[in-house]
Amino acid sequence: MKIYLSGGGSEKDSIELDKRFASTFDKSKPLLYIPIAINESTHPYPGCLKWVSNIFNPLGINKIEMWTEKELLEKKQLDKYGGVFIGGGNTFYLLKELRESGFLSKLEKIIEKDIPVYGGSAGAIILGKSIIPAGFCDLNEVKLKDLNGLNLIKGYDLWCHYKAKDNKDIQDYIKKHNLELIALPENSGLIVTEKSIEVVGPGSAFLPHQKMKEIKPGKYI
Repeated sequence: MKIYLSGGGSEKDSIELDKRFASTFDKSKPLLYIPIAINESTHPYPGCLKWVSNIFNPLGINKIEMWTEKELLEKKQLDKYGGVFIGGGNTFYLLKELRESGFLSKLEKIIEKDIPVYGGSAGAIILGKSIIPAGFCDLNEVKLKDLNGLNLIKGYDLWCHYKAKDNKDIQDYIKKHNLELIALPENSGLIVTEKSIEVVGPGSAFLPHQKMKEIKPGKYI
């Protein structure tokens, strides 16, 4: 299992995580990019593809294919891809679409085959135990009731775009929903394998249930 999780910042914030992802990627195969969490009216998909290409082309990933809602419904297979990048946006909409299209079961299968998967913000949150923390930033306009994620982060939920001013809200979420959270600032990320959760910088990760314990880059949770 090779899972890369970003706190949701810019390409400058995630450069170290991006490099680590690219280093394990089979560059003879294309990268699959899923942009559907983003609001297409303000961020048209072609522009999103250009953005992700500008990030990964300099790192040697030159073949990138994009699946939008249409391609997800066509039940295509993932076997030809060297990895998957799931972008940010509305977490509730993203989970609903990926679940109803059958994509999540495919994603689980390729993760079992050690094909790397990268989630940014909403794309990261769906890989946690639940997407409950997304309710702090995202509206559940699709009325999603099943908020369970893929639970691939050793029982943790993720709080992305973390800032110190969120601390009270985070503690309220922990008490109300009985959560164990990892809080990721925009300049922090995680690499999750079967054996470990490594923090990748430049920023630290934080553990709210342990009095906001700071885990610095290069250390393990």
